Amino acid sequence: MISRTEFETSLQSPIQFWAKKKKEDVKRLMGYEVAQMVEFDQKNPHHCYDLFLHTLHTVKNLGDTAPPFLRVAAFFHDIGKPDVATRKRGRTVFYGHAIKSAEIAEPILYKIGYTQHEVERICFFVSHHDDFISWVLPSESYNQNNPYLIEITPSNLQSHIVETLKGYTCFKKNEKREIWCMLLVLCRADALSQSEKVCSDGAVIDSKRNKLKRIDAIKKTLENLPSF
Repeated sequence: MISRTEFETSLQSPIQFWAKKKKEDVKRLMGYEVAQMVEFDQKNPHHCYDLFLHTLHTVKNLGDTAPPFLRVAAFFHDIGKPDVATRKRGRTVFYGHAIKSAEIAEPILYKIGYTQHEVERICFFVSHHDDFISWVLPSESYNQNNPYLIEITPSNLQSHIVETLKGYTCFKKNEKREIWCMLLVLCRADALSQSEKVCSDGAVIDSKRNKLKRIDAIKKTLENLPSF
């Protein structure tokens, strides 16, 4: 198993370090669960890379100033996809993959040398990186009767944050806004590592540009929220 220092160093140049490694090398360094991501075809119109390359690009797209714990979370954010992958209407879907990814990442993080406090914080980002996938701008055209779509409004965002944080004791009150801003940095890096356009039955149904626009709107809304 790779050491913590070696692992965090590798995430400073993730594509250069990991992209050309064979599956057996990744397994030796990180274990079977990480190796499963190598060359895993996502078969989903939202994605233009295999699972491992998507992961590495997500780490890279965090930018040079991202703290180590966020890079670690990005590396593990989709590790649960192979375990939950199912076929639906001719494409692969990954319902519940964020929670599954955190479950898989937790014991690996302990093996590498992270403390319980650090693991809980990292797994927060893994568990919630997909929280805003169904959030929409009030100005967008969408089916308002769809219960899975949530408008980006201050009240909806504050309710979501308050409810989500009930399960966590690892964050101090004065850092909670910063933590959610960091989560949106991960969401943005994830979106940047996806397809330029999302097509279904020959029609464009979404795009990277639109995803980034929504994330930016959530960030602006978050910055203007009162204390929580």
